[in-house]
Amino acid sequence: MNARIEWVKLCKYVELTGDTKDAVHSRRKAGKWLDGNQCKIVDGNLWINLVEAEKWVQQWGTKQAIAA
Repeated sequence: MNARIEWVKLCKYVELTGDTKDAVHSRRKAGKWLDGNQCKIVDGNLWINLVEAEKWVQQWGTKQAIAA
């Protein structure tokens, strides 16, 4: 079986990436991460979409380079 995991709970995302819970919550609050895209709440747990979070990182770096 070769299933790809796309959604993980916040604690696993933090473990995998080294990002912080506070940083994730700040992105949501600022509207940088959108519920249903990079993240979503299911049964009271915050889940992170690994694919969409990685896309956001790639786009963020490009936008910063263009702005400089």
